[in-house]
Amino acid sequence: MSRVKVVRRGECEAEINPGSGAIRLLLRSGLMECMLVEVEAGREIPMEYSHPGEELRLVLEGEIEVEVEGERHLLRRGDFMWFDSSQKHRIRNPGKVRAVYFSANTPPAMRWEG
Repeated sequence: MSRVKVVRRGECEAEINPGSGAIRLLLRSGLMECMLVEVEAGREIPMEYSHPGEELRLVLEGEIEVEVEGERHLLRRGDFMWFDSSQKHRIRNPGKVRAVYFSANTPPAMRWEG
């Protein structure tokens, strides 16, 4: 079995639409999960959650506000963030345009159905 995976633009393994945008699973291995997340202007991902492991975010378009244990961090295009994901966290887009960011979790944490 190959230990290399290429995901082309527009491809994804699964997708969740929480009503505020889209979360697309790009890759899930035994150790990591990578997603492309879109959040519409003025909306938030309607969940606050925590799970074992670590996460990172890289903003590709727009801006997002990442709240970790009540502390808010505003990230704009090109900004990068890492945090211990055992802390409660949530995401919202305070901007006037759609936000797109890359997210990686280790170990995989999302529940994908479908």
